[in-house]
Amino acid sequence: MKILHTSDWHLGRSFGSVSLHDAQTQFCEWLLEVAVSEKVELLVVAGDLYDRSIPPQESVVLWRETLTAFHKAGITVVAIAGNHDGADRVAAFDGLTDGARIFVRGGYGRAGEILTLDFADGPIDIALVPFLDPQLAPPEWKTELAEAEVRPTHESVLQKAMDQARAGATSPRSLAVVHAFVGGSTTAESERQLTVGGTDQVAATVLEGFSYVALGHLHTPQVIGGAEHVRYSGTPIAYSFSEIAPKSVVLIDMNADGTSSIEAIPVPVGRGVITLIGTIDELLAPGAHPEADDKYVKAVLTDNAYVVDAKSRLLEVYPYCTDVVMKMAGTSTTIGPNDEIRSALSPQDAAEKFWQDIVNEPLSDLQRDTVVAAIDKVFITNEVTK
Repeated sequence: MKILHTSDWHLGRSFGSVSLHDAQTQFCEWLLEVAVSEKVELLVVAGDLYDRSIPPQESVVLWRETLTAFHKAGITVVAIAGNHDGADRVAAFDGLTDGARIFVRGGYGRAGEILTLDFADGPIDIALVPFLDPQLAPPEWKTELAEAEVRPTHESVLQKAMDQARAGATSPRSLAVVHAFVGGSTTAESERQLTVGGTDQVAATVLEGFSYVALGHLHTPQVIGGAEHVRYSGTPIAYSFSEIAPKSVVLIDMNADGTSSIEAIPVPVGRGVITLIGTIDELLAPGAHPEADDKYVKAVLTDNAYVVDAKSRLLEVYPYCTDVVMKMAGTSTTIGPNDEIRSALSPQDAAEKFWQDIVNEPLSDLQRDTVVAAIDKVFITNEVTK
């Protein structure tokens, strides 16, 4: 049987102020074409289906239309919630779509259960293990050592789920779909750290015992511990300037006994990224960087002084310039999109900037009114108590 492993679609994400919806739509269409041409029988999406827990409507529609298209093509789909997803929303119809061979899981409800599916060449045991927030662990998942209760960690809850899955697997071959940060892996700037509940990393040994482990969370395609059958597929398109590695999806041709041949298929859609460093005159010089013409550009300016209207000038040469950082020569001063001195902002402006950084969209009018009311209440209370 052939399996297609992808993850971290982050539907609804923007690159700076640029919506990526069109690129994500192109990826979904291309993915279906690949699946059909390669005679794929099982599509795996290993978490972070959406970029935030309450995704925009157009992203929900894209996810639904993609599932429908794969179903019509006769391709089974398994997907799990990641740390960016709202587990309850992703798994809202858990069980109801199983009859259509679309299996979507989120949260602790079925984590560690074995799903046995039959294909033309035999059965396969599948363990779907979504991102498990240690702080939300049910009482029965909490670990006790001697008489003292230990705070759950990402590794401890994942270990319990994987142990349960290994114990329930009976078929000659098996697949684990897991959303986690395996220690020692290569990270990217656009990943949200899994810091809740203690350490965010898990040991590779937690993942042992499966024919193939399809990992999600980290955005760089990579093999874990030299084991070709344990890997991250990475994101399908670039979501930060650190994601310079080529994007791909993973095609697994798995035999009935669990042995596999594995191939990374390059993703041809989406825009690449590049960071250019130099003075404004150097970057604007005719023909200075033709390789940046069709890429998202981060310009790091090294002029001796602040450059007025830098972004508008750069956009005339680099139409996809999204970030400008001024790293003034001879000083330690850095001014850029992620380097504003928050203490210089008003409380409302700081709150709005924080919200923009986290969810990639501005506050709504109602949210802004709520923030203002909360700030006013705090400052009024402080004045009264002085």
